[in-house]
Amino acid sequence: MTKAKSHSVAGSIDPNKNGLHHHHQDGNDVVFDPSSMSLGDDSKSGVPRSPATANLSRKKATPPQPAKKLVIKFVKAKPTMPTNFEEETWAKLKSAINAIFLKQPDSCDLEKLYQDVNNLCLHKLGGSLYQRIEKECEEHISAALRSLVGQSPDLVVFLSLVEKCWQDLCDQMLMIRSIALYLDRTYVKQTPNVRSLWDMGLQLFRKHLSLAPEVDHKTVTGLLRMIESERLGEAVDRTLINHLLQMFTALGIYSGSFEKPFLECTSEFYAAEGTKYMQQYDVPDYLKHVETRLHEEHERCLLYLGDLTRKPLIATVERQLLERHIHAILDKGFMMLMDGYRIEDLQRMYSLFSRVNSLEPLRQAVSSYIRRTGQGIVMDEEKDKDMVPSLLEFKASLDSIWEESFSKNEGFCNHIRDAFEHLINIRQNRPAELIAKFLDEKLRAGNK
Repeated sequence: MTKAKSHSVAGSIDPNKNGLHHHHQDGNDVVFDPSSMSLGDDSKSGVPRSPATANLSRKKATPPQPAKKLVIKFVKAKPTMPTNFEEETWAKLKSAINAIFLKQPDSCDLEKLYQDVNNLCLHKLGGSLYQRIEKECEEHISAALRSLVGQSPDLVVFLSLVEKCWQDLCDQMLMIRSIALYLDRTYVKQTPNVRSLWDMGLQLFRKHLSLAPEVDHKTVTGLLRMIESERLGEAVDRTLINHLLQMFTALGIYSGSFEKPFLECTSEFYAAEGTKYMQQYDVPDYLKHVETRLHEEHERCLLYLGDLTRKPLIATVERQLLERHIHAILDKGFMMLMDGYRIEDLQRMYSLFSRVNSLEPLRQAVSSYIRRTGQGIVMDEEKDKDMVPSLLEFKASLDSIWEESFSKNEGFCNHIRDAFEHLINIRQNRPAELIAKFLDEKLRAGNK
């Protein structure tokens, strides 16, 4: 076996090779990198670490430095108001307000006026400005309402003038508010018991309308006459009525100035109509008329009357056309409707009577009708042979009316039962004997 040849290995550290060891073997250079060697192995071998190895194994941490804040302070000087600025600004605003009320062109720039109002408010002059605007508006509103005094005797024409005056005020106050909007949003909101510019305009209109009683009275009278004309079948301008009633509502005087006299006139109108029509119409036609009137008044509420008016209005119509005539209606036409088997008319009577809590008189009328009609069947001895079939036929018709006309009302069912018990006992035992005989014959016929 050939002995392996030993090779001599020479090692050195070349400072120009960055601390790497170069070993020469058979003329070839082999490079070893100490950083690739395990530190654990070095520690075990007892070989000390070189500075290069220590630098590679750890890094020195640098603590973060706090950021510095740069604060810039501005010294803002309080703006000063030019001399006579308030008076000059008000002169321009007054000119614009006059132009708005008189419907004339104005040379002032509205945007510039808006900015001037802002400046006055910023300099704590909002209170003075508000008072000046209020005074200027009051002069024009007062003049507009005074101009209506002594106008056209034609109430419809007069109402049209009032409507135009009201519509003009709304447009004018909206335009003034758009110019002084900053005043509304600052001074008005920050000051208690101060109305907005819009509410201030409404209050001034209400005040001077009350100071012109002729205008107020003619307006209400005209509205009442137009509504009465419509009830009599004439065509009226419902839009005009609607706009004026909206005016009363916006001014907060609808209930006191209009609704109260309106309900009084309604009561008088239907009281007279109810008395007249009860004499002229038969019961079915009268009930149809009442139904039509109730529908018309409900529609009137939807078209131009206030929502809160509907309940007292309908109650007024029901009282004058129904409640006052309940017994007259029953005395005049109930027997005829029952004898004629008028299902639809009886149903209408039941529905209308239930609206005014008058079903008890109707139940009593049903009971009286059964006793009176049934007595004619039971007490006729010559027709004893046909008594039971006649009673059964009569009972069947009553059951049908109870179901279709009286909505299966339990109270009516009890009255019908009690009335028939009275009929069975009116001739001692005779009706009972005939009923027993009738049933016996039916049973015998069924068994054959």
